[in-house]
Amino acid sequence: MGSIQKELSELVANNVITVTTAKDIENYYALKKEPQGNALLTIFGSLGAILVGLGIILIFAHNWDTFSQTTKTLLALLPLFVFQGLTAYCIVKEKSSLWKDASGILLFFAIGSSMALVAQIYNIPGDVSSFLFSWIILGMPLVYILRSNTLAFLQIIFATYYAVEAGYFNPERPWPYLFFIAALLPFYVKQIKTTPESNGVSIFNWLLPLSGIISLGAFLKGGNEWSLSILIYIAFACLLYNIGMLPYFRDRKTRRNGYLCLGLVTIVTLLLTTSFRWFWEEIVYRESPAPVLVGWGVLIALGLGIAYYTKRGKYGINPFQAVTFIFPVIFFVGMADTFIPVILINVLILALGVGCIKQGINKVDFKVLNFGMVMISTLIICRFFDTSGSFVIKGLLFVAVGVGFFATNYILIKKKKNNPVNSATHEN
Repeated sequence: MGSIQKELSELVANNVITVTTAKDIENYYALKKEPQGNALLTIFGSLGAILVGLGIILIFAHNWDTFSQTTKTLLALLPLFVFQGLTAYCIVKEKSSLWKDASGILLFFAIGSSMALVAQIYNIPGDVSSFLFSWIILGMPLVYILRSNTLAFLQIIFATYYAVEAGYFNPERPWPYLFFIAALLPFYVKQIKTTPESNGVSIFNWLLPLSGIISLGAFLKGGNEWSLSILIYIAFACLLYNIGMLPYFRDRKTRRNGYLCLGLVTIVTLLLTTSFRWFWEEIVYRESPAPVLVGWGVLIALGLGIAYYTKRGKYGINPFQAVTFIFPVIFFVGMADTFIPVILINVLILALGVGCIKQGINKVDFKVLNFGMVMISTLIICRFFDTSGSFVIKGLLFVAVGVGFFATNYILIKKKKNNPVNSATHEN
């Protein structure tokens, strides 16, 4: 690696390449140099550490009633002290990331088990959400001390669990969840800058938006606030999609862009939900408090800001980004009439599906093409259940969509064979 750095420095000094290009090349060779088995070794090592931690808890639980209170306390704290020592040893001796991940995971679960056991021994009152809050707070420094992706993933998972427990099953809003995610963002940003093509960053790109989608509903509590929940969710989904459309994420492979994929699927799912008339008859006539409107406004502003930023680049705003400001207009139209928004939503879904098919054919992209076909097929299935038309007409529609699937994919295959060079350019 040292010789590569020396050569890159020489090329930069002679203005052959830029500093940015030199860093990209250096990162590429750094990732390439890592043994291919390291990723699997880290995964199985982390799983092994989790199983060991859970096994120790079960062993203690089996013989728990036979111990005295003092013995129980010592046993409860023993894993915490042991794994703290192991973690300190890995840091001082500068062990590999596998060792640090394993010791960090063991210490993370030791924190939770010690807290739970001490609370049980001394009958300390508390609920699950407060227990999770303390556990996450105590485990957060380990992410930065050990620079462990696995611990960061565990923190996101447990933060989501906390939001679900506190928000869905208790009368409180899980505001600390926002703090937990914000505390992990500097670590995430650093990983993006240092190892943008790593599997760890790809997992972050899926785990963070998925956590947000699951946890968002925990902040929308009470019957009055559900009137605007669909606006909040679509605004959030559009925000995720717009983040995925930023040049950094857009230039990555689809499987590494969870923001784009999850945002897209959520947008389409919510639009299909609102394509039924019962939705507008049941929900839109309830009042909502000012904080919900403020939250919606913030999400809309962020989504539109990012969409405007992407427009300045080479991509421009596409129809799915336009949903950010199209759906609110339809929603507020629905405040006065329940029929017009149903028609507009169905037309919007149809237009998005046709747009995907057109884009898929133009760019020779089977994923985009078939996603558009799936959108139209799902729309037809939805209308199958809420319309009273003839079964013959409905059957003919399904036949037409099936033929469309075959015809469009056949056209795309022929186009790809006739122009393999351009086709390869558009493939992710």
